[in-house]
Amino acid sequence: MTSISRPRVPSSTDLLLRILERPALVAAVRELPGAVLGKLIERIGLEDAGELVALATTAQLERVFDDDLWRAERVGGDETFRPERFALWLRVMLDAGEERLVQRLCELPQELLALAVHRLVLVLDMDVVAEQLAPGDEEAEALERALETSLVEEWEEFRLIARDPDLWDDVWGALLSLNREHHGRLREILKRCCTMSTEYISGQGGLFQVLTAEEMLDSDVAAARDDRRGAERFVSPADARAFLARARRGGGGEARDPLTRAYFRGLAPQEIPKREPRETPESNRRRGRDVARAAKADVGELAALLREAEVIAPPPTQPLAALLPAAEEKTAAVRPHLVAPLFEQAMSELRQRDPARFSERTRELGYLMNVLIAGGVHEGRRPRPVEALETVLKTCEAGMRALLAAGGVNHERALTLLARAPADTLFRRGFRDLDTSAATRR
Repeated sequence: MTSISRPRVPSSTDLLLRILERPALVAAVRELPGAVLGKLIERIGLEDAGELVALATTAQLERVFDDDLWRAERVGGDETFRPERFALWLRVMLDAGEERLVQRLCELPQELLALAVHRLVLVLDMDVVAEQLAPGDEEAEALERALETSLVEEWEEFRLIARDPDLWDDVWGALLSLNREHHGRLREILKRCCTMSTEYISGQGGLFQVLTAEEMLDSDVAAARDDRRGAERFVSPADARAFLARARRGGGGEARDPLTRAYFRGLAPQEIPKREPRETPESNRRRGRDVARAAKADVGELAALLREAEVIAPPPTQPLAALLPAAEEKTAAVRPHLVAPLFEQAMSELRQRDPARFSERTRELGYLMNVLIAGGVHEGRRPRPVEALETVLKTCEAGMRALLAAGGVNHERALTLLARAPADTLFRRGFRDLDTSAATRR
């Protein structure tokens, strides 16, 4: 099968410079969906992306955090909150200035801040500490020694103990900054953390056990996160693994599986918006760069640059159109014994005959790409969007040929099948066959 031609991918440094040197692209950063901005920051590297972070709206950052602050220990595994990553975000946000950092901390959801602080700092009521030390027995003496070797600060009636000494300066500095301008908000956060810490200590058998334990408490902020991501074509690692496992087992024919049915029932379309930024005196005052205020956002050009850099996937229609008919001519001239990609030709023909059904199939291809990115593995890591697209096309091709084998493979039958059968059912059939072939070769 003909593979997608890849131009030279710009480096992270080139990508950042190409954005920052164009006022229209700088302005367009604020118009990106949060999930796309997160991919851009990840590509550049958070510590080098301070200027992009300063440009981002708080709503964008909240969505970026949904992806960036949660990671799985292994590729395709379930995700857990990473407090050390939040501490790095505090440092990067502070680079834009203390006032800007405090503004972010006030605008982000309090539940998220409470989770982050709780995972970074053990917040205790001083009376609780006194009770733990009161017995004067061997355990109390051990606790006192543990406290002496910990990084500890006192704030009103609370004692704050660093869970990770290496992150303490960033966390404590951010809390002090928040306290200077928004004492009440900090107090609400610390009271909530204190309640969670007290419950945690009780469940773990005492403060000494907590201070000497390695495990950390996972709080449930994931519900709101899942709601936001569910409307953005997100596929959870657990659902992706379940889909691929079902595909590996086979069965189901052309019927859509329950996970995919549920996904498309709740799907809300998400595209990079092609609109000018909404300007208000307040948003202008807060914007980090004067050039971003004055420039007209060129979201289309920024989107094209992000596709070139493989930050986001090319639209499924783009590579399909580009491959035809040039792919057929190249294949016939160079390798006459090979058959041209049937699935891609059928997609191209479907676009001409039935645009509405073609749109359905492209949405299904996007879903399958997300499945592979969430639950697949490519060279020991998550597949990049363009790699996921290549695999999806290859797998759908195999599934289409397998389903057409009994009655003969030809373009008209392929088009009829594609109009009838969703791309995810073709993928499931092809995935099973390709997986079986790979296992046989091993």
